[in-house]
Amino acid sequence: MTHTCCALSSAHGKAGISVIRLSGDDAFEIASKVFFPANGKKLSEIPANKAVYGEIRSTDNEKIDTGIAVCFYAPHSYTGENTVEISCHGSPVGVSAILAQLFAAGAKPALAGEFTKRAFVNGKLDLTQAEAVAELLDAESMPALKLSGAKLDGGLGRSIRKISDEITLILASVYAYIDYPDEDMSDLSDEEIKEKLENIGKKLETLKSTYSSGLAVTKGIKTVIAGLPNTGKSTFFNMLSGYDRAIVTEIAGTTRDVISESLMLGDVKLLVSDTAGIRKTEDKIEKIGVERSKEALEDCELVFALFDVSKELSDEDKEFAKEIASPDKNVIVILNKSDIAVNEGDTEKMKEFFKSLGLDRICVVSAEKNEGKDDVEKEVASLYNVSKEELESGCVLTNARQYAAVSSAKEAVDRAKTALETLTRDVSGLDLEQALSFLCEADGRQVSEAVVDSIFSHFCVGK
Repeated sequence: MTHTCCALSSAHGKAGISVIRLSGDDAFEIASKVFFPANGKKLSEIPANKAVYGEIRSTDNEKIDTGIAVCFYAPHSYTGENTVEISCHGSPVGVSAILAQLFAAGAKPALAGEFTKRAFVNGKLDLTQAEAVAELLDAESMPALKLSGAKLDGGLGRSIRKISDEITLILASVYAYIDYPDEDMSDLSDEEIKEKLENIGKKLETLKSTYSSGLAVTKGIKTVIAGLPNTGKSTFFNMLSGYDRAIVTEIAGTTRDVISESLMLGDVKLLVSDTAGIRKTEDKIEKIGVERSKEALEDCELVFALFDVSKELSDEDKEFAKEIASPDKNVIVILNKSDIAVNEGDTEKMKEFFKSLGLDRICVVSAEKNEGKDDVEKEVASLYNVSKEELESGCVLTNARQYAAVSSAKEAVDRAKTALETLTRDVSGLDLEQALSFLCEADGRQVSEAVVDSIFSHFCVGK
């Protein structure tokens, strides 16, 4: 028997309407002690999914509010359990009083994410859909909203299960070969299995490749604005933010600490940090800022590397450019102060220097004049683009747990292919079993209770 949990499912605070949800075996019985339909019937006699008007009273029959109640009968509810949703006036005092009466009647306060966790446990959602619920609530752009909606519809889960089914068919053939080696029971030759494993590997690799874009749309990309002092980093930061977020002066070393902001650049969410100018200094405070800048550079995925295009590159500029030219990070070179650039030919020479280091993404801007932001947006979009097809299908990885599971599955499939080429089918079968296990972790068919608890602990109470 599952206890009945209860919580406010709408936002806290004053509102036109608040929604209180109960879910569990005794949901109807408990709600009936507090909500009384105006038609005189018991709440449990109201047809499923039908809204009924009534009074909300205390256990000693004192009226608290009027509202609407809807009953959802198991298993046809969000959680898969008996569920009641009571809509009342959005008075914080009234909501608290109603919740107190429901708790007094036998309900227990819902834990963070408990309603969605029950939906997962009862098979109403797979784990990718449950995670999509949280992403839907956190969506800050239309692409994020569309992607989380498509995942909630089961797009990613279906894709993972389809690949799992393909692996299962191969395993069936492998097992038949192992169990009946002399009877040719396997319906697939080694070459056919290799071909199928090659195709599965490509599908998993394609799914893996969606992670950075999925992260950009939903969670955000760790981004650092870096460069020498007086290259206009803070002005550039303000241009991206759309307001004067950072202090700007002509004094070198004005920014002495890392300043961070979450912002949307087109359809991409960036977690941007403006850093202190990187240079050698004897100033103790500035030195700490420079060290923090270097730490931020180590930890980020995307770098906006700023250079002053109004003067020649110094040796320090060139040294900094060489340091950031790493294949492990995405770097966009920002040639700033184009409004006071002296010679266009010098700008082209600068571009050639950066390209010689493999830094091919270059934007010429004037952060002071708010010019060039569109070009920066295009470069970012080219790095973290989620196609219309991916948005509509939902087949995009959006968190580290999903990415790790799919990556591990891809590695296991690659090992299975190698084993088939160099060893035997039964060894290959062991690797395929591992691949299948990792995919079951990805969509929650096979996942530990600790992982489930960790995921739902990050949900808000009421969802």
